[in-house]
Amino acid sequence: MHFRKSIVIWEAVYYNGSMFIREYVINNKKTGTRYVTHRLVETFQTDKGPRQRIIMHLGTLTLPKSEWRKLAALLASRLAGQISFLEEDFSAIADAANKAFDHYRFVQSQRKEHAVKESNKQIVPIDMASISTGFSRSLGPELVADSTWRRLDFDGVLTECGFNQKQICLAKSIIVGRLIYPGSDYRTWQWLQKKTALLEMLPVDLASTGKDLFYEIADEIYRKKPKLERALRDRETTLFSFRTTLLLYDLTNTYFEGSCKSNDLARRGKSKEKRSDCPLVTLALVVDQLGFPVFSQIYNGKQSEPKTLIEILDEVYRDGEDIFKNNLPTIVMDRGIATEANLGIIKAKSYPYIVIERRETEKDFTEEFKSIKETFECIETSEHNGHTAPATQKGDTKSNFSVYVKTVPFEDGCRVLCYSEGREQKELAIHTLKEKRFLEDFAKLQKSVAKGNIRMREKIAHRIGRINERHGSASRHYDTIMKLDDTGNKVVTLKAIRKADEPKQISLHGCYVIETSHKDLSAKEIWQYYMTLTRVENAFRSLKSELGIRPVFHQSAERTKAHLFISVLAYHLLISIEHELRIHGNNRSWLTIREQLSTHQRSTVILTDNVNNIHHVRVSGMPEPDHQEIYTLLKVKDTLPKRHRLASSRS
Repeated sequence: MHFRKSIVIWEAVYYNGSMFIREYVINNKKTGTRYVTHRLVETFQTDKGPRQRIIMHLGTLTLPKSEWRKLAALLASRLAGQISFLEEDFSAIADAANKAFDHYRFVQSQRKEHAVKESNKQIVPIDMASISTGFSRSLGPELVADSTWRRLDFDGVLTECGFNQKQICLAKSIIVGRLIYPGSDYRTWQWLQKKTALLEMLPVDLASTGKDLFYEIADEIYRKKPKLERALRDRETTLFSFRTTLLLYDLTNTYFEGSCKSNDLARRGKSKEKRSDCPLVTLALVVDQLGFPVFSQIYNGKQSEPKTLIEILDEVYRDGEDIFKNNLPTIVMDRGIATEANLGIIKAKSYPYIVIERRETEKDFTEEFKSIKETFECIETSEHNGHTAPATQKGDTKSNFSVYVKTVPFEDGCRVLCYSEGREQKELAIHTLKEKRFLEDFAKLQKSVAKGNIRMREKIAHRIGRINERHGSASRHYDTIMKLDDTGNKVVTLKAIRKADEPKQISLHGCYVIETSHKDLSAKEIWQYYMTLTRVENAFRSLKSELGIRPVFHQSAERTKAHLFISVLAYHLLISIEHELRIHGNNRSWLTIREQLSTHQRSTVILTDNVNNIHHVRVSGMPEPDHQEIYTLLKVKDTLPKRHRLASSRS
């Protein structure tokens, strides 16, 4: 590569010598790129005449050339440890001097690092045929998790809870393990021993730690649950500079492996994962408007969702009394919890709220829903993974659906009438599927009657009743007609005919009503606040798919609670990582990050020198472009040093 230099010189006389700023203009002939740098140069006298030496590399100056003489004088004064009148009288020159010294320190540090590297070089002839690698361990996800752990000051939080250094390392292993390699505590222990470089990041050696300590530390972490949740919530609000204005509340359940006969939490109930064949446990979660966990609670698998609200509100208020007493956050809930009794509790405690009532309130506004396109406000939306949200980018083609909203005042606030095109399509599809399943079951009964397998009127009536019970919402639209034989006891033919005289009603598919205590917000704002409920749904989805909350293998209640709470703590790390990326305009999920970084590993390079000594060099792999992009956005650095040891000699 060829360069051409042109030099421009301005001088400043200083004591018995002179200092001046020299500009270097460097042109790359191949690319045509022009580089400009500046240096502070000193002229001094020798026996052989005047000579010059570079005092400081200044980087690229933006100060006008007419001010360079003053800048040179100011820099000379600072180097001599003197105060110059230019410090106060010429702030622009002082600023330029500050930047120049910053660049000078940077150059000096780079030179020092280079000198250290040069002095640490160990050059020996190597047999190239002997080079191999081994003991490879995952590094990329661990670097991100470790960086986020330190940002949240997890060590400090655990220290305040009374944990010693070894306990902190064990806690970090089990929580980070749940984030990176989700599963049971035993699975995490195996991961720590055989798959991860996290061991090398810990100040305590856990290489020979038995699995029982993992169970014990999980129990100890759960015993400190209130203090841990409170400290993490305070740390996150400070770190990311936000105030909690919304509390989003919902419940989910997950299933056990095994009978769990001695586990008080294990109960049979309706599984949200269609695993009603297994005992269940329930997790209640409160998150804020950004998706950060505020409070969690664990209940038995048959817990009534509405009955949990008052306990959760009391706990949240008690934990955040200093924050909330003058400015209560808005409670946002779905219809599963928003019973009339719970609305009364929320109002009695003076919480602002945004909810969809459990009863089908939309039927009260049939007339208003007749003129949706004419009288409602239209909101353009985008749909990601089946969840509707306000459109944030022009030309969003992920969904063509719109939402229409309209405000209707009432005594304590207002109601927002909502109609969603996407929701209508889903509800119609569900209704069609239910009707199809009803007709399929009825057709099986018809076939049995036609074959003569079942003929008695009472038995067929009983079978019809069972079908109607199973498909209530679809069967009410049909009349069943039985044609009897001459005795009146046996059925000859059986038909299901759709009711022709049903009163025609406006379809309310896609319609719902949001009730709120807020009177000063627009219909669009209220709808947008309500849609933040997807944050708690996302939390549950992450807990189940990315953080190993299911299934639960523990056969005792306390171990079950500890298992679920470890996943909640891992979610604090997950949401902090994703939120930091969103701040920089990057919408990667943790699942994507974990997969992309899985190829960044730490390995031991094994090689033999010319005198048959076998060297082991423990080194981190070079980050690929995808890895480096994530590390740059999250300000992650690999601080693990290269480690060399002479393993043995073949001589």
